[in-house]
Amino acid sequence: MIRVTSCASSANLGPGYDSVSVALDAFHEVLDIDFSHNKSTGSVNVLDANNMKIRGTPQQAVAEAMLREYDPESQILLRSHGNIPWGSGLGSSGACSVAAALAINEFLGLHLKEDSIINFAAIGEHSVTGTAHVDNVIASLVGGLVIIESSEPLKWHRAKIHPDLKLAIINIRLNIEEKTKKCRAVVPRQVPIGSAISNARNLAMLLLGLKAFDVELIKAGMNDAIVEPARSVIYPFYSDLKKKLTANGVLGVALSGAGPSVLCILEEDSILTNIKLAASEVLGSFGIAFDLIETGVCGGAEIAR
Repeated sequence: MIRVTSCASSANLGPGYDSVSVALDAFHEVLDIDFSHNKSTGSVNVLDANNMKIRGTPQQAVAEAMLREYDPESQILLRSHGNIPWGSGLGSSGACSVAAALAINEFLGLHLKEDSIINFAAIGEHSVTGTAHVDNVIASLVGGLVIIESSEPLKWHRAKIHPDLKLAIINIRLNIEEKTKKCRAVVPRQVPIGSAISNARNLAMLLLGLKAFDVELIKAGMNDAIVEPARSVIYPFYSDLKKKLTANGVLGVALSGAGPSVLCILEEDSILTNIKLAASEVLGSFGIAFDLIETGVCGGAEIAR
């Protein structure tokens, strides 16, 4: 048996829509792979931690695509032990897709290159969100901070991030059907030049700030003039939450991916209590439950036999 562990991730970081993502070690997908002994139910079977069969998963979409390409006669069993909150904006589908692609690659001894793994994992993302975006996928695979230069052709970079960087996730427990599709639908197709300039300026400052742990650059840079304002119709609590968090010592606040969870960059751990109180005040007024999780930056996916 082979076990693959891939990490959660947080995309966008405010101004970096579909171009920046950071790997998080707070949550993981853990996927076991073995030959299936049930040959009457298709080439790929996916079970949850309770041995219940689950259908329509990104793991299944990725595994079936890879078997069609390389070994259509194989029968594969995948068992998922992941703990990434689904639909939270923490890259659950990306992490699951990466785990499946790595598991099949290792199990069949394919020796695929990194970009091929990413392309297969993107199939899993597409099966869930309708879009084959790769920001979460690449972060889950290689860890750290990832910058997407181009999706066609695929070009990306793993950027340096200061080792003392402290992060926290406000995991907002809000169930929105087809959330990612709805969040993408409200993103404007055309933007004022001033907004585009602001986001370019902010992203540059943020990346510099994350590398050097420059407090002022992070504060100035982790702000979005385009996507987050458009998503206020979906998350009416977010503007007040961000204001309250920054007033209580959080350096940077951003929706994690398509939300609803929120990524916070901290200067020191001691303000976690302040974060919880601020989030309780804002989210409580909307009747929304949440969890506060301290996290670090994940180093990438791992394979064990």
